[in-house]
Amino acid sequence: MRFGLWIFLMGFWLGSATADDAELLVGKVCPVTYQQKTLGILVFSEAWYHNSRQQASYIPRDNATGIGLEIHWFANRNGELELANQAGCSRYRMLQVRTTNRRLLGDERSAQIDAPEWFVEPFYDAVPLEFGSGVHRTPQDTQDKPWSEAPKRASTLAIYDTPFVSDALGKEGQNIEVEFETCVVCQRELGYDSILSCGRWGYSREYLNGNSGWAEPEFNGTECLAQPSEHYQETVNLSESFPYSYWLDWR
Repeated sequence: MRFGLWIFLMGFWLGSATADDAELLVGKVCPVTYQQKTLGILVFSEAWYHNSRQQASYIPRDNATGIGLEIHWFANRNGELELANQAGCSRYRMLQVRTTNRRLLGDERSAQIDAPEWFVEPFYDAVPLEFGSGVHRTPQDTQDKPWSEAPKRASTLAIYDTPFVSDALGKEGQNIEVEFETCVVCQRELGYDSILSCGRWGYSREYLNGNSGWAEPEFNGTECLAQPSEHYQETVNLSESFPYSYWLDWR
């Protein structure tokens, strides 16, 4: 099947559950590869805007402090676990790194794995973070989503991220910068895991002045990466927060 047609069909499947469901608005489609074989696509939605996880809208309001994105992994025949499974995966996961110049709280680092430190594994697709797999409803918390009821989606794995930075965490005289790198991981029960392809995305809040603080977020777009960046690999390698044994070959 031609790549363009496949993307169209995947987008139709994601956004066609019922007439009342909010359709997925595709912002970027990134191929995911392993040893030069395409295993599927990583679909990044259009960004929406929200005020500290309230008042979400695709049109930014003046009081917006963050953005939201839904990210879907679609395995094709080569990547599907029950079909060719060219990479020999037991399960697919999402591993995300966050980098920011805002004020840090507690033991935070400017670049770190984007998951709670008390997680056993470093992956984003775990409770209480927002995710789904197969045919699923989007998260029930719709206050930071641009839809009033949770629409249905259908993808191999999906995460729903709604980061924000309040003015209180900005540094006087500096724009607030936040960047994420989101990668698909091939998790194996026998053998080490592999980090596959990724997408890099983020947003900025321009510093205005001492009275007005920072402007609403500006989405910086999404960049496809055939493999994780050196910054991503270094951040993961230096992390000692998770007692996870299958990534020893990443260090």
